[in-house]
Amino acid sequence: MNAITGENLRKLRNKRNITQTRLAVELGTSQETISNFENKGSNLSNEHLKNMAKFLNTTIDYLLERTSNDAPLNEVVNNLVDKQLTELLNNYAQLNSYQKKDLLWYSEALKSKKDQ
Repeated sequence: MNAITGENLRKLRNKRNITQTRLAVELGTSQETISNFENKGSNLSNEHLKNMAKFLNTTIDYLLERTSNDAPLNEVVNNLVDKQLTELLNNYAQLNSYQKKDLLWYSEALKSKKDQ
């Protein structure tokens, strides 16, 4: 269970023009439960927290009030990582284990070539 005060949940729900009832339906819970989360603070199961963040297009950290940035996780990552690195990571993820080893070898070769 993860404790939240509900303030960020209320702010984001209002910003996204989502009613408590709509959020409750999406999470498979009651409007009263959402109201309690927002007004009294409460504990959320990991599953509810994950589903809530996904539906509201934000991060779990925002809902847990660990950050004031309500941007979706992919936006946060894209702001931290440049486009070429993102492309490289995506390409790397699609390689098999032999290709990954080759790529790592090649990157080491490129680094030593730069030093010459």
